[in-house]
Amino acid sequence: MTAIRLYNTRTRAKEDFAPSDPGNVRMYVCGPTVYDRAHLGNARPVLVFDTLFRLLRHVYGEEHVTYVRNFTDVDDKINATALARKEAGAEGTLEELIHQRTQETIGWYHADMGALGALTPTHEPRATAYIGAMIAMIEDLIARGHAYAVEGHVLFKVRSYPDYGKLSGRSVDDMIAGARVEVAPYKDDPMDFVLWKPSDAGLPGWDSPWGRGRPGWHIECSAMSYELLGPSFDIHGGGIDLQFPHHENEIAQSCCAHPDGGFARVWMHNEMLLVEGKKMSKSLGN
Repeated sequence: MTAIRLYNTRTRAKEDFAPSDPGNVRMYVCGPTVYDRAHLGNARPVLVFDTLFRLLRHVYGEEHVTYVRNFTDVDDKINATALARKEAGAEGTLEELIHQRTQETIGWYHADMGALGALTPTHEPRATAYIGAMIAMIEDLIARGHAYAVEGHVLFKVRSYPDYGKLSGRSVDDMIAGARVEVAPYKDDPMDFVLWKPSDAGLPGWDSPWGRGRPGWHIECSAMSYELLGPSFDIHGGGIDLQFPHHENEIAQSCCAHPDGGFARVWMHNEMLLVEGKKMSKSLGN
């Protein structure tokens, strides 16, 4: 069989790839937040991991590779885009406008990535379809002592996971000193991150044991990957800008919720597309 060598961000070394089950090679890649059209920078991870998907299918067989790439369709940026439409006179409730926007953006994304020749992943889960799984995972983290509820929020206890920082190669104290962290009076520790947050009457929300609210970004990928790939899988991919905090947080909450699983064995990150030395992004408009 053809040998595949991959650079593993977590070990910072090239390694011979050996799937845990050659009959079901499993890969998860973080997909887009669907509030606006994709740009060329958004296409880079699609093409990078499409190439890997094709290679895995070639080596192990098309029916033996499972590729999951999600759509984040619950997010404050989506809410803001829909609210701007409503204020501009668009008809419908905010939730209806949010649904219209995410459907429209997903349609554009499929058309654009298809035009580039990228294959469709095996599964394309939408976060809103897995809210129940997210709530169940958060409840489990609280029960295991890795999370706490306060003022309608649920936060992950970063210091409850000793290996936090291994992916990015930084200690928690170094991160506090050098990172921009949200300072909130309800946090036990500045580095603790949100698993669930409250929604007021004007925002999308779901009933939960902590009140009406919506999930934090990081728990979404952990819940979806667990439901579709299990507690352990072969490859987790995404842009290098997601290494911290998103992927670091995914590892912490997933390994604490499922301590008998290893989550992702190989971590792969693509570099950013740069414009005049800065990452191409919607927020910069470049």
